[in-house]
Amino acid sequence: MLYMAWLPYEDPIAGQSEELVLKYNPNWTGCGEKRHYIDIPNVYQTYFEMEQRDIFDVAVPFTRDSWNGRMKACRGIGASLSEQEVTAFEQEHQQRLADIAPEKFQILHYVAVTVLRKKSN
Repeated sequence: MLYMAWLPYEDPIAGQSEELVLKYNPNWTGCGEKRHYIDIPNVYQTYFEMEQRDIFDVAVPFTRDSWNGRMKACRGIGASLSEQEVTAFEQEHQQRLADIAPEKFQILHYVAVTVLRKKSN
């Protein structure tokens, strides 16, 4: 299993982008990520055992356009808002990125990996 998320409290561009998502969608629950291991549902323990788990950081490259597209695609915007609201977010986000970010930059993410092994009978 693998999970990856940006770190809004550590990366200023991600933090400001997330702040803007919350302006347009204050009920978004995907905000405020911090490093954590992947939660494994108890039912998995019947068939699998944890072999290994790890957390590490990665710097993911973006351009202003690709980061704007990534934020637009998050469930707090693209999956939740009207077309007009998405357009308004996108315009404001692009302006904010022009003010705070170079054309090419990296966003700090963390990756959580959990390896499960099938239990032998």
